[in-house]
Amino acid sequence: MAIFGSEPVMSSSSKSYTKLSWVRYIRDTQPLDPREFVQRYVRCHIFCLLGTTLFADKSKAYAHTKYLSLLQNFEQIGTYSWGSATLAHLYRALCHASWYDCKEMDGPLNLLFVWAWE
Repeated sequence: MAIFGSEPVMSSSSKSYTKLSWVRYIRDTQPLDPREFVQRYVRCHIFCLLGTTLFADKSKAYAHTKYLSLLQNFEQIGTYSWGSATLAHLYRALCHASWYDCKEMDGPLNLLFVWAWE
């Protein structure tokens, strides 16, 4: 509640995932007048980026709530090493995709595509 200003809508199958459509709704309906609302907008936007781009999984509709603790201290968000964490997540996804019984791959595949294109 401290991050979004209201109780998040959780996944019905797992209580450790938050619906991204709800986070986008909170982000898009926030007035951008007081500093508190601007920070809430930025937190929602970063949470959407974490769940869909940087640390994506196969669902695309939910983001894991473990990222919420990273957004609590607003002043330190910019000091985290997001690039190295994303690269480690991509390497882990590539390692998992190399298993003989793996049928799908998750992770930040758009970053892999950009790297291959470059």
